[in-house]
Amino acid sequence: MPLRLLSLLIICFWLGTVGWLCTVIWAPPESRMVEVDPREAYRAFFDWNDSTSMTLLENGKRRGQVNIAGGSGEDPDRGLFTNSLSVSGVLERISGGRKTREVNLFWRGALEFDEAMDLLAGDFSIRVPRQRITARLGIDGRERTYEARVLSDGAELFSHEDALPDGRLPLGNLGTAGLAGMSGFPIDSFLPDADGEGKSAPEASSDTGLDLTPEARMGTFTLAGREIRAYLLTFRREGSPGAVRVYLSEAGEPLRIESDFGMEAVSEILVPLDAYETDDES
Repeated sequence: MPLRLLSLLIICFWLGTVGWLCTVIWAPPESRMVEVDPREAYRAFFDWNDSTSMTLLENGKRRGQVNIAGGSGEDPDRGLFTNSLSVSGVLERISGGRKTREVNLFWRGALEFDEAMDLLAGDFSIRVPRQRITARLGIDGRERTYEARVLSDGAELFSHEDALPDGRLPLGNLGTAGLAGMSGFPIDSFLPDADGEGKSAPEASSDTGLDLTPEARMGTFTLAGREIRAYLLTFRREGSPGAVRVYLSEAGEPLRIESDFGMEAVSEILVPLDAYETDDES
C-alpha cells in the first residue's frame, strides 16, 4: 500500500510538472490577458497622480534615464477637469577612463487632455548641450495649431507655425529643421517606417505623425522574475511590422516600456537605475 501511494504521488507530480511546463511554453501569462478598453488603462495612469524614474536602454545597455508623471484634477484656470502627462529624460555617455557620465541630449514634454481625452495643449523641447541646439514644439489643441522653433547658440535656425494636420503631431518638421546632430542616437527607433527601419532626423518627412492604434489587455505577466498583475498597452503604426508595449501596474504606474526596435525603458521599482552595463567611450 505505501509503495502504491508513493507511485501515485510520483505520477501526479510528474503530470503536474509537465502541465505547468506546457502552460508556460504554449500559453504564457501575456497570452492569457483579457482584452479591455484602452481608456481603462489611461484612467488608471492619470488617476495615479505620481511620477516614476526609468532606465532608458538601447539593445540592453544603459543610454540614459526617463522620468514619467501622470495626473488628473480640476484646472482652476480653465474651469474644467484635465488629465496631464509629462516626460523628461537624458541621453548619456561614459566619458573616457574617468567613468563620468556626460549628457548628450535632454528632452522634456507635457500634454494636457480634457476628460474626453481631447488634446488641450502640448509643449516639447529638446536640448543638445554640446552643439548648443535647442528645439521647441508648442501645440494648441483648442485652436488646432502648432509652433516649432530651433535655436543654435541663441540664433534662430528655424521657425514655423501651422495648423495641426488631421490630429497628427508634426514631429517631422521639427526633425528636419535641425536635429540632425544628435550624436547618432536613433530618435525614431520607437516609430519606424513601414519597412521597420527608423528614419534619421535629416530624412524625416514633413508629414511625419503619430498615427498609432492602441490595444489594451489586463492580466498577469512575468517581469523581473515576478508575476505581476498589470495592464498591457500596445501601440502600432499602420504599415509598420513592429509595436511599442507599455506595461502599467493596476495602480497605473509605468513598469516597463519596450519596442521591437532595440529601445526600452524599465522602472526603478523593478530594477535599480544603475544596474545595467554601459559602453565606455573615449
